[in-house]
This record gives sequence, C-alpha cells and structure tokens, in this order.
Amino acid sequence: MQVTAWNYGVGSGIFTGIKEQIFRPDFGIPKELNIAAVIGFGYPLKKLTGKRKDRLPLTVLVHNEKYSNTNQR
Repeated sequence: MQVTAWNYGVGSGIFTGIKEQIFRPDFGIPKELNIAAVIGFGYPLKKLTGKRKDRLPLTVLVHNEKYSNTNQR
C-alpha cells in the first residue's frame, strides 16, 4: 500500500505504540482485535522527491520455496 501510495504522490508513515483507549472508540475497533500498527496516508505539504537507492534486485533477494532457489525467469 505504501509503495503504491508513493507512486500517486501520497505520503505514508507507520505508527506503533498507539493509545488504544483513545484510538478504539474513535475508529470503532472491537476489543477482540489487536492493534499492532497503524499506517497513516496523506498528501505532503512539500513535493515527494524520493532519492534513488542502490538496492539489490529482487531476483537476488527473493527465493522460491527454498533458500537459493531464486525467481529468475
């Protein structure tokens, strides 16, 4: 969701440590659900620039069923 939002110029952030006693009633979240994290989305005041990162390609990072079975096609 965050990557797709970024592609549309929408910023996002992950929040943990939520004060559940305030958060639950505001959003109608039942007590039987655990709130582990919340992702907020919105349009930033400044234009998103995003710096290019030197990342490994997915074919090196992603493995199919067993480690070392890369998803090369």
